Amino acid sequence: MADVTRRTGLSRKALRLYETMGLVEPEERSDAGYRLYGDESLRRIELVNRAKVLGLSLAEAKEFLHVAEGCCGENHPALAALVEGKLAETEQRIAELRSLGDVLRGVRDRLSDTEGQHRCEETLCTCGPLTIKRRRDAPA
Repeated sequence: MADVTRRTGLSRKALRLYETMGLVEPEERSDAGYRLYGDESLRRIELVNRAKVLGLSLAEAKEFLHVAEGCCGENHPALAALVEGKLAETEQRIAELRSLGDVLRGVRDRLSDTEGQHRCEETLCTCGPLTIKRRRDAPA
């Protein structure tokens, strides 16, 4: 297992989690009970790593593995839908981060204008009553 952890960058704990989730299986066990991973297991770990780069959770990576294995030359609308969904989530996060950047730039500029003196009307002020705005699609 030490060789696999070195080659993949995954910890033993992560490998066990991958095994529990059905993402990878050791090809055999040594006489001492150590998990032994072969080329097929390393290939699956690489696919999981690719899924993580796409922003997929491990549960989504399992679906990605199911669809991606042996997919060359085949039509996989489920994979396209998975990627489309992740793209939409990513674009939403980018918009939220841009908005946060705008707020932080405004606070920075106001602090610069007042030579660092805090004003209670600031967006990030907690001196007065807090009003928490929730996103419409956020769960209660």
